[in-house]
Amino acid sequence: MNLISSIDLKLSVWIQKNLHHPKLSWVLSRVNRGEMFALVLLPLMFLSDLYKPVYISLPFVLIFTYLTDRLVLVLKKYFARKRPLVSVMGKIDSNPDMKHSFPSAHSANSIVVSTILVFAFHETPYFFFFSLFAGVGRLITLHHFVSDIVGGWIIGFGIGLIAVLFHYYLWPYCLTL
Repeated sequence: MNLISSIDLKLSVWIQKNLHHPKLSWVLSRVNRGEMFALVLLPLMFLSDLYKPVYISLPFVLIFTYLTDRLVLVLKKYFARKRPLVSVMGKIDSNPDMKHSFPSAHSANSIVVSTILVFAFHETPYFFFFSLFAGVGRLITLHHFVSDIVGGWIIGFGIGLIAVLFHYYLWPYCLTL
């Protein structure tokens, strides 16, 4: 674990010196939110035939995203790893939810949604770029270390695959009850 922490710290220091910029961080902090993803996702789900009926597909995606988010919050409290903003830049944040970094909820939630949309509803694989953008944005703003992002992607992808299996094997059975 010390090797991963050492690599994380070196990469975060490099990002802080070479990529981190207050104006870019401000923009990314505003754009890189679940609400912005929802602004793209909701109209798409209502307009595309892939998600018909929406009253089934939308709650399906929301349930698995919620479960992912709750798991990530439990893991954040368990690991209690300080964010790069705190450990690299020395900033103090009074918000207790902002103190923990591992794993990244943005990465986990974005990849679970992308995985469900691509593999269960046959959406374009380009949807994975939303998750890539979420992870890179969190790195540049120094909200997360690289391992936080990768850990979030692994957790979210795993839960996404469980959701896809549920969608194909159990969901049709549930609808007939």
